Amino acid sequence: MRMGVARPAGTAPGYPPDRADHARATLSLLEDFVEEKQQLKDTQLAVLNILEDATADRLRAEAAVKATLSILEELGAAQAEIGALNAELEVRVDQRTAELMVANKNLEAFTYSVAHDLRSPLRALSGYSEALAEDYGDRLDDTGRWYADRIQAATERMGKLIDDLLLLAQVSRTDMNTEPVDLSAEVTAITAELHAREPGRAVRFAIHDGVRVIADRSLIRTVLQNLVENAWKFTAKRQDATIEFGGTVAEDARVCCYVRDNGAGFDPEFSSKLFQPFQRLHAVTDFPGTGIGLASVQRIVERHGGRVWAEGAVGHGATFYFTLSPAQAR
Repeated sequence: MRMGVARPAGTAPGYPPDRADHARATLSLLEDFVEEKQQLKDTQLAVLNILEDATADRLRAEAAVKATLSILEELGAAQAEIGALNAELEVRVDQRTAELMVANKNLEAFTYSVAHDLRSPLRALSGYSEALAEDYGDRLDDTGRWYADRIQAATERMGKLIDDLLLLAQVSRTDMNTEPVDLSAEVTAITAELHAREPGRAVRFAIHDGVRVIADRSLIRTVLQNLVENAWKFTAKRQDATIEFGGTVAEDARVCCYVRDNGAGFDPEFSSKLFQPFQRLHAVTDFPGTGIGLASVQRIVERHGGRVWAEGAVGHGATFYFTLSPAQAR
């Protein structure tokens, strides 16, 4: 009986042991190759996806850049158009401002000329009415004398109106010479003049000390004169008349001054009319005046770079405020 050589376990019949190992190794390599090939394919797909995404992002970025450039071009064109419109507007504003200044100067000159030329016939009218009353008064009946008195009163009122018109024209035309002015001292002098004019009136004045400004002395004196005389006039019917002058705080100026009284006051609904020429909120028979004084106040204050306004109520007095620009207040 022939004895054979035993075959190692796991080897194919007829194959030597080294060939079986080689076959297994080859199969293992093939399996690894297939796996790596699949991994490579997956990597390639991932790279392609990334490239597609990058391409899409690039296209979107290019579109965004084009849109941005288009917007910038439109913005540049719009800015150029706005610049041209602004330049044209500035030219028109300068032209209209110059025309307005010429018109205002012509109007002021016309007002001054008319007011000045009215003086001569007015003086004649006043003189003739006075001669009529003196020379022929005994021949006139009561009605005739009343007419003569009315003519005389009307000419006096017209004379005052002309004076105020000339003052209104003057405050707009006169050159300004600014200097330090003690407003408290000016108001004190004005009150002394009022007391001397009407010594029988018992008016209590409260004048704050140390209110000083940089202003045209003559023009600012006109402001104070008008405001204090108005307070004096509108407190005439009060036994406990009080007039106060002082300084307070305003947001738009370093100095804000006021004149306050406890007189007749006014309806605040019509406060906008106070500073318009010839506008009056009280009857002439109650409180005489031409309606020019406050208009002059407003023009002078505005020439000093400030503003003026009023607060009040009927029967509860009034307060008139005015400010000067920071450059003209100290």
